[in-house]
Amino acid sequence: MDIIKIGLIGIVGILIAVSIKSYKNEYGIYIGAAVCLLLLTYSVNYFAGILSGMESLQNYLGDNFQYLSILFKAVGAAYVCEFCSGICKDAGYNGIAGQVETMGKMYILLIGLPVLYALMEGIQQIAG
Repeated sequence: MDIIKIGLIGIVGILIAVSIKSYKNEYGIYIGAAVCLLLLTYSVNYFAGILSGMESLQNYLGDNFQYLSILFKAVGAAYVCEFCSGICKDAGYNGIAGQVETMGKMYILLIGLPVLYALMEGIQQIAG
């Protein structure tokens, strides 16, 4: 049921932004950004469930929890970059949005390198 609320907040926000955008363009952008921030704060409530799930996974995985931590950092970076890129695109700055997306991809690649190294070490141990 929460996803319906989130969808309705988004649709109502867009309708308000479009109607006000005809009077003053910058106010439509501000309303769009405010709706994005409202939805972001609404989604923070779900992080408590995610954190409790991470704690149980940490108990299960033990020392190998660092790989799951990297996964969550990558997912978080993807969400942040998508959020910022969407705001930039709504404001009409597609070039900046593309750069934000590119930097996000490079960051995810950078934080994923330890996993790649561990995978290569595992393959070398198996191969001999």
